[in-house]
Parts: sequence; structure tokens; C-alpha cells
Amino acid sequence: MPEIKLTDEQIHGVDMAKKMSSFKRSALAGTGKTMTLAEIARGLKKKKGLYLSFNKGIAVEAQKRFSGTNCTTRTFHSLAFDGFGKKYGSRLNQRLNVGFIRERFGVGGDHAYLVSGMALDSLGKFLRTIDDEVGPEHSVWPDACKTIFAWKPDVTKFEVDQRQSRIENDMQRKVCFQIQSEALPLAQKIYNEMRRPTSDFPVTHDLYLREFVASMPDLSSSRFGYEYILFDEAQDADHLMLMLTTAQSLPVFYVGDAHQQIYSWRGAENAMASLDLPETPLTTSFRFGQAVADDANEVLAALGSKYLLNVLPSKRSRVERSADVPPGTRAVISRTNGQVVSATLDGLKEGIRVGVSGLRGIKSFLRDYRSTEAGRPSGQFALFQSVNDLMEHAQTESGSDLKTWLDLVGQYGADVLETAMGQARDLDQDKDVWKSCQRVAITAHAGKGMEFDSVHLSDGLFNPKRLKGDEEKRLLYVAKTRAMRVLSQGKSFVEVTQGEA
Repeated sequence: MPEIKLTDEQIHGVDMAKKMSSFKRSALAGTGKTMTLAEIARGLKKKKGLYLSFNKGIAVEAQKRFSGTNCTTRTFHSLAFDGFGKKYGSRLNQRLNVGFIRERFGVGGDHAYLVSGMALDSLGKFLRTIDDEVGPEHSVWPDACKTIFAWKPDVTKFEVDQRQSRIENDMQRKVCFQIQSEALPLAQKIYNEMRRPTSDFPVTHDLYLREFVASMPDLSSSRFGYEYILFDEAQDADHLMLMLTTAQSLPVFYVGDAHQQIYSWRGAENAMASLDLPETPLTTSFRFGQAVADDANEVLAALGSKYLLNVLPSKRSRVERSADVPPGTRAVISRTNGQVVSATLDGLKEGIRVGVSGLRGIKSFLRDYRSTEAGRPSGQFALFQSVNDLMEHAQTESGSDLKTWLDLVGQYGADVLETAMGQARDLDQDKDVWKSCQRVAITAHAGKGMEFDSVHLSDGLFNPKRLKGDEEKRLLYVAKTRAMRVLSQGKSFVEVTQGEA
């Protein structure tokens, strides 16, 4: 890799780190944040450092950058595993689900699957804290209840009809609170069973991370011996991660982009926005030219960003308007897995080599789905009884990813999907596989941290109603800033959002 001259902003960050006092770096897309972290590690070469990331792929990639430094790269879960996760063994390999919970704890009644689903989802939220017991503050309501709580009377109806609708809504609310009254004690029972040493009950990875954080580890102690922490992608930090880092006596350098926080649904708290620390920006992108920067800056402005993207004068890029994928496009970025599969099928029909992120998971799902359909549940569905159990579980928040796959089977058929996925290349198997692909198909979530010479954005990223929410704007910002030279899109953010104003 040719030597890259540091910008004044990057040099300032390295100098700040040498003062050994915590701060945060707001690093916009493509501004070399990981490179800057590696330079900090080199500047502190006599001190033992710890680089932390939530994502394993990011940590593995960072390891190359930190070669030759005195800084270890880890994920939060890997840091916790040796002391707290290893004891659970194979219990970590099984997937909890609604059907298994219903059978194991004898959950019955008309709303059994909603009770079991809310229990699992609320347990997930509880495990991202160190609270003693599951309580109302951990409630994650079923989608049906969210709809009921959001109900408003239709003013176009007659008053008598409004009154009747209000009565029905009140009755439905009571049902939801009854579900909650059963779900939260059930979540506590599940937690107790997970923790029981002699149990064979499945365990989630967040359990041992919670136990590790609750033990109040001192990362500067002789057991660890770290003298500073580099927290990458800090915008994706959840409550447990922040508890761990803010409790340390050693300096923590938080680096991230508040506008790339796209995981609030899994409990991310966005440390870049919440931590009251000295702040310094990284705004000069090495990735793209002015055209892409201007396009992305429209989204940043709508998000109320304090900073906008700048570029190097030598960088060139262009933005094209095209509903179809232009010939030669390297990456098609979509909002959902369904759109990814559609892009994959389209590429294969053109006779080109297509790489897919998450391919192993897709194949695994199809294999385990067929086994379950045949009455022989296996793999990730070993604890389910039938496809109906899968469909029930898919209605819960913890099973939302499962719903996506079931929708794909319903739309395309398992045979078509298996054939197509058998022809696609697995981007996760080797980070360099994409180089041999003529096109890659990924979601914006999966594309975070990646970059491509040319990118086409699917129309699903430009839904005007969804773009009223900041998380959808952030997702679009992430997708746009994957492009290095050419950004192709069928719609304009400004036109779409102004049309909804």
C-alpha cells in the first residue's frame, strides 16, 4: 500500500491521543478513521493498546492495519468469551425460538405465541443491561400491540363509529397489557434457566458479554495490562459496551460517524452523540470526488450534521440518474434481502459472476428450511417443530430476520433460490472474492465499511415515508458513500423528500 500523507485533521487526532486523555473523533464516510487509529497506535508504540469493535469483520480487517503496533484488535464478545463464554460450550450454538419456549415452559392460551415472542424480545433488551431483574422498562412490544398503541380515531367517521372504534381499541390495549404481564415473568424464567450451570438450555452470546461487563473488569489490571482503548465504529455501541468503556480508568479514544448509526433496532446508543467529551472531526474523504460528496451532503444537511464532507482535489466522481443498473456496475446496494436476491437473479440472468454478502446464511436457511418442511427440523431450526412454528416466530422482533427469508421463499420458491445461490459467490468467505465478481449484491447494512468503483442504489432506499425517519436517512447516507467513482440511482433524495414535505 502506498504511503498516504495524513491530513491536518488526522495529525491533530494523533497529537490529541498523545495527551492520554479521552476524546471522540467524528469521522465522516471514507475519511480514513481506521488508518488514523493505526497511526495513534504507532504514535503510542511504547504503550499497550486495545482496539475494540462490535463487528468481527471490521476487527479482522483492522488487524492488518495494526500490524507492527503494540495494539491488540478484538471484538467485545471475544474479549468476554474466554472468561465468561467458554463455559457454555455447545449451548451457544442453538437458537431460541417461540415454539421451543412454548413447549419448554408450557405457555398456552389464545396469545401463547405473542407472549413467548414478547418474552424473547424483552429478554434480549434486558441482556443489554446489567439490571437485576426483567421489568416493564425492558418491554419490547409485539408489532400487533405497537399498531394498537399508535391508533388514532378516524375523524371522517360518524361519532358513534368513532366511539365504537375507541371501545375496541381499549379492549385490545387491555389484551396487550395482559400479554406483557405474562411475558415479563416468562422472560425472567428463561434468563434463570440460561444461567443455571447444569441446564442444557440454549444461551445467547449477549449473556456472557453481560456477565463480563457486570464483573466490572479493570482492563488496566495485570490480567489485561492495557494502557489505552481505541473504540472503532463507536456510533454502534450499545449500553453494555458503553458501560464497559466508560468505567475504565484509562483513556478511551472513540471514533465513529454519528450519521452511520443504523443499528438502533438492536440497542445501539450512538456514543458519538451521547458522550460528553472533547470532539475533533475528520471530514476529508479519500474515497470519492466532489459529485458524490455533494450528493451525500444533501442527506447530512437533512440530518442536521455539524460537519459536511470535503474531498481531495485529485479525486473525481460523478452521479448518474438511472432506474436500471448500468452495464459494468460493480455493486448493487439495496434496503432488504429480498431486493438483494432480486439483484442477484438479474445479474445471473445477464450471465455475469455475482457475489452476495450473507450467502452462507442464505444457503444454511434453505437447507434447514427444507429439513423442517420435511418434518425433520435441523440446524438452526432444530428446536422448532414445523414451518408453522417458523412463521409464528417470524412475527416477533427476535425473529424478524427469519420473516425476510420466509418472504423470499414465498416470492421465488426454494428451488429457484437454491439454484441461484449455488451460482453466486460468497463475499463473506474471503474478503478478496468480490474482486473476481463482475457484480456484488448487498444490503446497505452489509455494505457498511465497504467501497466500490461504481454503485447502483435500488429504489427501495428512496421510500419517501420511511425517509421521514432519521435512521432511514442514515441508511441512505451509508449506501451513497460506498461509491468511489460512479454513483447511479433512479431517484433523488431531495426530490423524494420535498415531494413528501
